[in-house]
Amino acid sequence: MTTEQTRDEHRMTSDRLWVPDNPDGSGWADVDWVSAAQGSRYHYQHGPELAQAEAERPAFYRVRTRLESADLTPHENDYYVAAPDLAEFVTEVVLAGGAEIIWHIEPCPDPPAEARLPS
Repeated sequence: MTTEQTRDEHRMTSDRLWVPDNPDGSGWADVDWVSAAQGSRYHYQHGPELAQAEAERPAFYRVRTRLESADLTPHENDYYVAAPDLAEFVTEVVLAGGAEIIWHIEPCPDPPAEARLPS
């Protein structure tokens, strides 16, 4: 089976399982799982193939966390993370961060040299 045939088969399966709002495959859906976002809606759309998506996303992100507790003065930390490591880093902070919470995440086109990230 060729790559194109595999993609077509995947699209046919996807179309059977999900009927999008719009002909381009995009739309809005309710957040239907238990979370802080339950009751809101999220936007969905078809994405590019993985190689293209990886090439288009920023190479680095700045993850700002906030650390606040009864024992500490409020404090913010900026972590600079390479794109391939972002999901694992976020998971680690969420699961093991304790009083340190994710405050926001944004693309970082040029991390400071002090972050010592590979270029």
